Amino acid sequence: MDIRYSTSTVEQTQRFAYWHDVVCKHCIDAASEPLTSSEFDGSLTVHAVGALNVSELTAPAHRWERDAEHIRHGPNDNFWVSLMSEGEGRLEQGGREVIQRPGDLVLYDAARPFRFDLSAGSIFIMEIPRQVLTFRFPVAASLTATRIGTGLPIARLLATMIREAAELNFTTQQTTTASLFASAIVDMLAATLELQAGRSGYVTSHEALVQRAKAYIDRHLDVVSLDVEQLASAQGVSGRTLTRAFAQQGSTPMHWLWQRRIEASYCALKEGHVRNVTEAALRFGFSDLSHFSRAFKKTYGVSPLVLKNSACGAHKSF
Repeated sequence: MDIRYSTSTVEQTQRFAYWHDVVCKHCIDAASEPLTSSEFDGSLTVHAVGALNVSELTAPAHRWERDAEHIRHGPNDNFWVSLMSEGEGRLEQGGREVIQRPGDLVLYDAARPFRFDLSAGSIFIMEIPRQVLTFRFPVAASLTATRIGTGLPIARLLATMIREAAELNFTTQQTTTASLFASAIVDMLAATLELQAGRSGYVTSHEALVQRAKAYIDRHLDVVSLDVEQLASAQGVSGRTLTRAFAQQGSTPMHWLWQRRIEASYCALKEGHVRNVTEAALRFGFSDLSHFSRAFKKTYGVSPLVLKNSACGAHKSF
């Protein structure tokens, strides 16, 4: 079920204040101001798809600015992707500035200050939990305030999926389907960002070894017995060589394995891919449920059961 708001039912003098309150409630706390003296008439439709919120916003020219004060008072560390449908936008974040035109995709980060000017028109905005995206693409923050996938066919497919996500209505019996579709969107976004980053440049032999080991870890998160020696053997090197290679990047093989396991369990719970906490723990190599729960809460500030219940509630709230 969608939630729809429109200023058309509000007295003219109160419309922008109402608009500000509605958008802050469902998007990000920020200061806003109209950029035109004409009558303000805006609408916002909020649609939940699995772990994602996809909204369609139509309004006259106005500005949103999120500063350090907003971040302190209304913390939000999620990523947002905007897809311009009509009009034009200008986003500034992290010392970069990008002009967004119809069809352009842009990424921004609610955990850092930004300014976003929107001309009259409409835009799709998609909220993505930070851990859900960074599990797939750890350096997502490095690509904020840039056009995503310009000229790449994969970006056109991503844009189509975002538009479809704003239209599809999943029943309460289709929560698993909705979660799978949401995960497919994030996978497509991560693939687009990966291509955008252009990671095919030169790497040292140690960097290549670490990349291979990390990929192996991601394919074997469910192997409880996986250790440094097994991981090294799969790469054809000694455990000592593998440990030195990871050390050059400020980590260890077992720390990376643990981190990826806890991230994978978070995503499975958040995206509704597991029936309960026990399944999330066992699927990703945690045999001690008490240890898993303690480690999870220490990492994310919330227990896995609370996260699972809140994700289920979010899937039913729209």
